Amino acid sequence: MMDPRPDRLDVWYGSELVGTVHDSMPLAFEYAPGWLAGGQRMSLATIALQPGRQDSAAVQAFFENLLPEGDLREYLAAQRKASTLFSLLLEVAGDTAGACVLVPPGQVPEPPRYEATTWEAIAAIIGKRSASAIDLQGEGARISLAGAQDKTSIALFDDGVPRLPKGTSPSTHILKPNIRRLAKVWHSAANEAIVMRAAALCGLPTAEVFYEPLTESCVVCRFDRMARPDGTLARLVQYDLCQLAGTLSDRKYEKEGGPGLAACAELVRRYSAQPAPDLRHLVRWVFFNLYVGNNDSHAKNLSLYSLPGQGVRLTPFYDLMCTRLYPGLSPEFAFAIGGEARPGELGADHLTLLARQLGMQPRYLKQQAADVAASLPAAMSQAVQQVAPALSPSARTLAGRLEKFVASSTKKIAARLIA
Repeated sequence: MMDPRPDRLDVWYGSELVGTVHDSMPLAFEYAPGWLAGGQRMSLATIALQPGRQDSAAVQAFFENLLPEGDLREYLAAQRKASTLFSLLLEVAGDTAGACVLVPPGQVPEPPRYEATTWEAIAAIIGKRSASAIDLQGEGARISLAGAQDKTSIALFDDGVPRLPKGTSPSTHILKPNIRRLAKVWHSAANEAIVMRAAALCGLPTAEVFYEPLTESCVVCRFDRMARPDGTLARLVQYDLCQLAGTLSDRKYEKEGGPGLAACAELVRRYSAQPAPDLRHLVRWVFFNLYVGNNDSHAKNLSLYSLPGQGVRLTPFYDLMCTRLYPGLSPEFAFAIGGEARPGELGADHLTLLARQLGMQPRYLKQQAADVAASLPAAMSQAVQQVAPALSPSARTLAGRLEKFVASSTKKIAARLIA
């Protein structure tokens, strides 16, 4: 006889019960009395730290943003027969981004378990499925990685053997195969691996990546996991800026009502323990994305986390790639720069207005724009050289086009911004 479907999920932070999510419309959450009485008294994002059930916008934004988006969410809903927010959380929100683990009531997060596999085996699975990545871990796996692109969690330890986390076991890396739903988007994994490397070479704090040739994937090291002295993995508290702004993922773009750059900067000022360097990284990230043609740089691609010994900081950057290389994708930047979202129309006046909106000096923004522009072409060339040995001939063609595009784009946009 099948077990009855639970009508709530317990939310755990390490060995501490934070609270309970209830199956209601809208979704409701209630902090555990022990959590409210404890010394830490940490809230989940902006969910008010108070007794009783809450179904506020903050509750919806926190939990909804843990789930995959777009086509991948629709695929999951059909595959798992899960049409509500709670149903999807029940199916996939075991090992989420950040610190929390969601399990059925009466259960506790289990000791970590991993199943060794090979890159060849993973490649075989990816090759057979159109929405393959979410299925890699098999029956009973519960993972939740936000984003519309196919991706899955894996674990890589010192021996380099890829392992599949079982149940709610924490992963160490995210495997992102080529996007296959969009016919004109080719070798997206190579694109992302190169652009991420270029960002790091430009001095931006960026998640570590490598290109895995058998699966044709960009493999991203998770910065929300940290190794303990005993070798086990700790989960770090992390919230993306949509969660902190109380915005659902289908409103992540500024033009759809999501946080704009001024709102993102204000969230950094409000929460960061070191707002000055984090704001500097934020504005350099904006210029980097403009130059490399990443028009998908929305507020969900910015996060804050609690770093042991440092307090709350802006996380390393992630999900960086050149979208303008592909026909058919949006020609508009995800954020308005001084009221203008078309990269080809941006000029110095827009930068001046952006500075005013951010509460910064125009000359400071111009200096950051100039610094990124000066370092980017060489960084892109070096990144291509680093990744190219692992690429197929057609992916190398993509890399060559990417390098030329970024050199041209950087020169043109920077000339107008800094005029």
